Amino acid sequence: MEQSKNTLPGRPRTTLKTLAEHLGLSITTVSRALKNGDEVRPDTIARVQKVARELGYRPNTSGLGLKTGKTHVIALIMPVLKPGEIVGDVGTLPLIEGLTAALTDTPYHLTIIPRRPEQDELDPVKYVVEHGLADGIILNSTHSQDERVKYLYAEDFPFVTFGRTELSLQHAFYDTDNADFSYRAARFMIERGRKRLMMLTPPKEFLFSWHRLTGFKRALQEAGLPYTEHRQICIESNAVDYRSLAQQLNNSEWNPDGYICGTEISAMGIMAGLHDAGVQIGIDCDVVTMETSPLPEYFRVPICGFHQDLHQVGRELSRLLLAQLEQNTPASQLQVIETAEFIDRTGD
Repeated sequence: MEQSKNTLPGRPRTTLKTLAEHLGLSITTVSRALKNGDEVRPDTIARVQKVARELGYRPNTSGLGLKTGKTHVIALIMPVLKPGEIVGDVGTLPLIEGLTAALTDTPYHLTIIPRRPEQDELDPVKYVVEHGLADGIILNSTHSQDERVKYLYAEDFPFVTFGRTELSLQHAFYDTDNADFSYRAARFMIERGRKRLMMLTPPKEFLFSWHRLTGFKRALQEAGLPYTEHRQICIESNAVDYRSLAQQLNNSEWNPDGYICGTEISAMGIMAGLHDAGVQIGIDCDVVTMETSPLPEYFRVPICGFHQDLHQVGRELSRLLLAQLEQNTPASQLQVIETAEFIDRTGD
């Protein structure tokens, strides 16, 4: 791939001034032409933009920042390891790809601020705001009364959350309907004759965990099946050995015949334990998972899942934040709830 003339070692950066000198135009005319200004003739715009491409011109965003007070940085604040994860989130890369793809052809770029497990969630948010490191922030794993959201709202700092809150404050968010996921997953297994269902879900401090509980209980209630939280709900965490859990449950009086898993990783652990116990998945027991990758297709026994397209989620999160930064769109118009796509791998 040919290297841009603008980035060849030893060659000075192509600036508005060098473009103007090369074209024999004023800097003002070149600047307006690059922005498709109405006051510049179309043939001049075409000529300026053609030469700009040939010379590898790129806007000097740092200089623009000095004039506008903007950093043109969007900060994604993410935990290093989330509850229930053993090898990390397989959906992280698609999410980041989607975020950056939506920023293409804009002056903004993405920076990732990691949050350590022992670190208070509010600390990295305050650090970004107080040090002026970004123009907007993207948060995930929201709480019912999220202190990060309260802080950013009070600071009038643009942000969007991956997940909702129960705050009365209007804020931008993108969320997957997790009540719909758990309801449809439970209904799917109930219709296959399963009666002893169990759900693995993140800690209840996260609002989407409560949404999943709501959908799960609704499905059981409609089917006339009992709900006993201590034996039908398992809180996902790094301390849970899912393989051993499935073995233990298989030998218990409860002995679930259907599992709803929150991630592909927990589903893999449950399936390994069931296999060790001699349980035939799809015959003796069903496993359904929320998935962010096609990984379940490659399990020894493919399982059904509800697919969450994190690449598209990333695009939407960037779009919602850009709408605030560039268009001042009200937060009430920047709230999206999508349903996950059901992937049936039963072969029926």
